[in-house]
Amino acid sequence: MHYVVVDFEWNQPMSWQSSTFKEVGDQLIFEMIQVGAVKLNDQLEIVDSISIPIAPTVYIRIHPRIRRMTGLGQEELAGAPAFNEAMAQFAEWCGEDYVLLTWGCDDVSVLQQNLDFFHCETALAPMYDIQHLFSDIHKCKDRKGLKTAMEMLEIDPEEERPFHNALHDAWYTAKVFQALPD
Repeated sequence: MHYVVVDFEWNQPMSWQSSTFKEVGDQLIFEMIQVGAVKLNDQLEIVDSISIPIAPTVYIRIHPRIRRMTGLGQEELAGAPAFNEAMAQFAEWCGEDYVLLTWGCDDVSVLQQNLDFFHCETALAPMYDIQHLFSDIHKCKDRKGLKTAMEMLEIDPEEERPFHNALHDAWYTAKVFQALPD
């Protein structure tokens, strides 16, 4: 079995008052624009990784805050696959015997909303929250952010892996997962 640590980046409407948002409403609050994942074997060794950009089709203009955080804009996403194709690529890369791991519950809800909105039929494995596991193990009163968890475990961020890139955040989450006890 493989553990697939996944992270998503998403865009949002330019304004909650925009005509585009008013059309889709709460059916699609955030539109996914990147999937990043790291695959670990049953020994928890990193064996592969993938980054899949996703072309936005609803919130086409990238919100300035999202561009600043992720470095992704229309230019970087030009020619990227649409959501359903990206999910098919991701599922194929995951393989047969795997579970999905993520940091926090936001990725889970955004993924589900995008799957529903785009009527995506791609089947994915169950998803588990590493942030919740980390909090339980370390007896945290509140959930810790990924950077804080890394600090607590003395995992240094790498200059070539800035945060808010789906692949880099998945990689850091995998490092935290590797550091947890059985």
